[in-house]
Amino acid sequence: MARTFFLLVNVLLCVYHICLSKTCRAEEEEKPSRYLFVFGDSIVDSGPKKEHETGMRAGHSPYGIECQWYGKFRFTNGWTVPDMIALKLNLTVPVSSVEVELFPRYNGVNYASASAGILPETGSALGTNYCMEEQVGFFKETLEKFLRPKFPSPVELSKRLSDSIFVINIGSSDYIFNYLQPSDYNSSRQYNGDAFAELLIRKLGNHLEDLYNLGARKMLIFEIGPLGCLPYIINKFNPRDRCFEDANKLASIFNEKLETKLKELSGKLKGSTFVTAKTFHLIKDIVENPFDYGLQETRWPCCATQENGTGLCKEPKIHYVSPEMMAKLRPADPSYYEKQFRKDYFCTRSPPPPKVTRPRTSIGKPEGDVCEDREAFVFWDELHLTTAVNRIIMDKCFHPASGGICSPYDIYQLANQR
Repeated sequence: MARTFFLLVNVLLCVYHICLSKTCRAEEEEKPSRYLFVFGDSIVDSGPKKEHETGMRAGHSPYGIECQWYGKFRFTNGWTVPDMIALKLNLTVPVSSVEVELFPRYNGVNYASASAGILPETGSALGTNYCMEEQVGFFKETLEKFLRPKFPSPVELSKRLSDSIFVINIGSSDYIFNYLQPSDYNSSRQYNGDAFAELLIRKLGNHLEDLYNLGARKMLIFEIGPLGCLPYIINKFNPRDRCFEDANKLASIFNEKLETKLKELSGKLKGSTFVTAKTFHLIKDIVENPFDYGLQETRWPCCATQENGTGLCKEPKIHYVSPEMMAKLRPADPSYYEKQFRKDYFCTRSPPPPKVTRPRTSIGKPEGDVCEDREAFVFWDELHLTTAVNRIIMDKCFHPASGGICSPYDIYQLANQR
């Protein structure tokens, strides 16, 4: 009965969202000067994708705990880096690829898919996801179905796309849910670390060329972070050192080849600008010297994690709420929902973190649902960073004077490239 009730509530919410979107359609549509398009894996995933049946799934508490309903589809407690980039550039937060029809005034679209990789088979042991090639295909679909009708002039559309920023953060899953999972994939038996990275970079380069041929000119590509420092990898391999350096070495090989490939593409593709977000050393330094960044806990995630091998936060038990209680909780003002919809749905409110004291196990792992100070933790679950660390990454990509990590341009400079 409880499941049926909450299903009904979600259906009603969806109906309301659709109705509100139709009201928006009636108003005159604005044509943004630029868009933000996002491609990648769960690090930048922002919402549900059609028929997305992967075991790597958010959509429940405590995901998006800072952000009301919509943020629960992000694999962190609040904003992701692309969300923050959009807000910094005065754009709306990118909608997921299935929401383009619901929000005609979007300033960007997020095609990222949890557990997805550059290789089509990556993450397949967890269920369905959309690899980089499919995500590029979804962008082409958006281009043909929504953008060309909005910009009938090919010159105007080309100008909008060339001013837009394409964010790509992919490759981590090709190691976490492929190369480092020999029981499910044979890639580690087929390739050594160098050859596997070469394979990934060659295919990624082809996808970046495909985006260029579809109109992309400004691309921001993120390095793979220090995979060996993730709680998920540490728990799996039990290294003697602070991090599993074998995994970090694999990531470093990928990153070195990525830089070479982007330089090659920059010289080959006329009018293109490629910026690399060099996150590997930044995140590793945060793990090794957390107090320098105002952080404390680097070993354990903020949330209690599942035991199914995904490394994701446990889903809390759902408590039944009667219709009578729901009626009492419903605001008296009927216009409340319309007034609050945009900021609730798009995660613009940040309630203070609840102070929940959690005991620890004999090996130091916190117990309970969620940590008491989310601003002090590096990792949200066993695979993803907290919003506090995402904010550090974003700041260092916008402000080179404070140890910038984006090269050869910061994001402001990339946005203003002509």
